[in-house]
Amino acid sequence: MTCPSPLHIDKELILFGASGDLAKEKLYPALFDLFMRDEGVRVTGFGRTAFSHDDFRTLVREAVSAKRAQATPEDIETFSSCFRYYSGTYDRGGMKALSEALRGTPKKSLFFYLAIPSEYGLIEAIIDGLAGNDLLGKTTSLALEKPFGSDLASAKQLNALLARHLDESQIYRLDHYLAKDMVRDLFALRFANPIFDPVWNSRFIRDITIEIWEDEGIRKRAEYYERSGAIRDMLQNHALELLAFTTMDQPKSQDPEDIHHEKIRIFRKLRLFGNEKLENISIGQYDGYRKEPLVASDSLVETRASIRLEIDTPRWRGIPITIASGKKMPKKTTDITVTFRKPEHTLWEASGCALAENRIRINIQPENEIRLRLNSEFSTEKKCAYPADLRFAFADNAYSFKEPYDNALHDFFAKDQGTFLNAQEILLSWKFIDSVLAVIEPKRREILEKY
Repeated sequence: MTCPSPLHIDKELILFGASGDLAKEKLYPALFDLFMRDEGVRVTGFGRTAFSHDDFRTLVREAVSAKRAQATPEDIETFSSCFRYYSGTYDRGGMKALSEALRGTPKKSLFFYLAIPSEYGLIEAIIDGLAGNDLLGKTTSLALEKPFGSDLASAKQLNALLARHLDESQIYRLDHYLAKDMVRDLFALRFANPIFDPVWNSRFIRDITIEIWEDEGIRKRAEYYERSGAIRDMLQNHALELLAFTTMDQPKSQDPEDIHHEKIRIFRKLRLFGNEKLENISIGQYDGYRKEPLVASDSLVETRASIRLEIDTPRWRGIPITIASGKKMPKKTTDITVTFRKPEHTLWEASGCALAENRIRINIQPENEIRLRLNSEFSTEKKCAYPADLRFAFADNAYSFKEPYDNALHDFFAKDQGTFLNAQEILLSWKFIDSVLAVIEPKRREILEKY
């Protein structure tokens, strides 16, 4: 593995927020993984903090060493030689040095990544600075991290800013949950196995639950979390995207446009279950949240939330779907559980045997497994069938899981939009979440539970 020669650069990543936690904890280790698979790129870091090229390379080496203990010093050293750094303000004048450094690099080879706080003013300054220095061409690519706004109005504002300078096909909005291997495997489970399609509807399914539990608190994110809460932070993006992959119809092809089309059809039809309001919503706050640094002593921000909704389509109408997320929970886990209806009459009634519901549980993390509960253990004495789990664990097979950011960066450099969100998905998800928050706000103090 070698660093691409400046004369033969196929891809150049320009990273804003190059000294931040996201870059150090996720992006540099992922870029190293790609480098070790001969998918290396040259990286230009840019920020307001002053670094020499050598200081920046030291930061990169330390970040990779901390996350990739098996890596050799020689490989890390070679990898870090692909990095350089420029500092300046986030405006047209401040980015002049960046423009000079990238002179001669084809626009199609430029990949900009905004690993920065999702603040409109900051993003606007960077986008306008890039445009003002003629760095955004028709073949340039730009990636940015969630959250994409804090409500429908701000999401529209952000989309309009990006659309001023870039076509939708050039914009890569990253929700790292969609880059997890198990989410991709969910797509395969649903559409590569015809046995599921005939029963994947309201006639056979009783309910669906999507839960994203975290065992930690807010850590050092109080300033952000006080503005967001669990609903904006987790349900608007991660949970609703998992919901879309679980319930969408089979797309016409694997092209990103067709996948987005089916997800959008789901988002258009979201509503609270049975058109009821507060009965479908639960919010809570973990004990001790108000004592966290920078958290208001009278904060009403939810750290746990649950929404029961339905999809108003012939396939799903009348099926309760619960999306939930919370911090400081007993265990860190992300699960999709599909429970099937029991038949009205069965062979086993005469012997007083009550069958358990069939159920599929898809664990996105940490077990990375699928469990199918079947009534398959027969008791000749009691003339009854008892449930047992059929377990498929990817970790037990010759299957190598990649880190989500490995997948996301690979797809970004391949200009594959399948892992990323488009503008319409984001607007529709915010439209639904705004309607939920409108129900909560007048009653927030009354319904917020301690746990």
